[in-house]
Amino acid sequence: MVFALLPLALAAAPLDVALLSKDAASSTLEVRWQPLTSPTLAEPFAALPVHPDETFRGVVLPGTRTVAVVRVPALVRDPSFAATLSLVTPDGAERVLATGLARASKPVLVGARLFVERGRAGAPSPTDYRVDELTVSEVDVLSGRLRTVYETKGLSTHLAGAVGRELVLYVAGPQGAKVEAVHVDTLAVRTLVPALPPMAHDFTVDVAGKAVLFTVAEPGVERWFVERVELATGRQQRLAEGDTVALLPTVLPGGVAYQRAPGEGLVWAGREGVALPSRGPGFERVRFVVEGLVFARHETADAAPVVTVTRVKDLGVVSLAQPTGAIVDVAGVAR
Repeated sequence: MVFALLPLALAAAPLDVALLSKDAASSTLEVRWQPLTSPTLAEPFAALPVHPDETFRGVVLPGTRTVAVVRVPALVRDPSFAATLSLVTPDGAERVLATGLARASKPVLVGARLFVERGRAGAPSPTDYRVDELTVSEVDVLSGRLRTVYETKGLSTHLAGAVGRELVLYVAGPQGAKVEAVHVDTLAVRTLVPALPPMAHDFTVDVAGKAVLFTVAEPGVERWFVERVELATGRQQRLAEGDTVALLPTVLPGGVAYQRAPGEGLVWAGREGVALPSRGPGFERVRFVVEGLVFARHETADAAPVVTVTRVKDLGVVSLAQPTGAIVDVAGVAR
């Protein structure tokens, strides 16, 4: 009887959310496990130093309650590669694994393997953009050992995500930009899109569809476009367009959605209907979808972001306690 009841007990275990928050006036980043639907705000289990004006990102290591956090811990003259990668555990312990990370970057998981963007600033140029040394590294979460899986010289790289054993990279240089796929084991590099305007952003991967989506502009055209690129063939398809830079292409259980205009929420690309309701006059930036729930940040220009949780089946709101007025983000969930 005990064994028969065990799966039911596990299914009934509360869902906890890894919540990152920083008071707008402070230089401390709080990390807490917040029980979903609980009206009481949990106590933070870690408090990390962070530059007051910097963003921060995190991801929960699979099967654990350990959070990998990227943040700039102090004021520096050039924050381009001043971020650190730390692991924080529920006992409050912090272990710095890597330095020299790109600011505002997010760790990417391939299974339980962790990958980050790093770099080293190049020499300043009085007539052109600075060209930096750019790398993508695998970080061993036990030893902190770094393994380079991709390196180049250019203006920036962006680690968009992973599909199977390949990382998807956006690489911008003085001559333009491209999208490449890098196999994490063989280190083989495939060019998916050989030439793009150097203003592509808001990359996301469609794991099930084996594709990457992003927003891009065309030179001389005052419009923005949502593009989809198949990883197997490199075939490029235009899904939507709009007059806002924040089209925010998003893969949801029902298909691809995007933000047509501020305050409208996410709408479906290619068909009518609301994919994610608006939470006010701003933008809905989806962080992840898990267990039938959409976790997003509602962002506006004149207020701190708010984390929202929405049920996929009926678009109903699920409550999540969070510090009032703080800058907040979510890194994952655990039971």
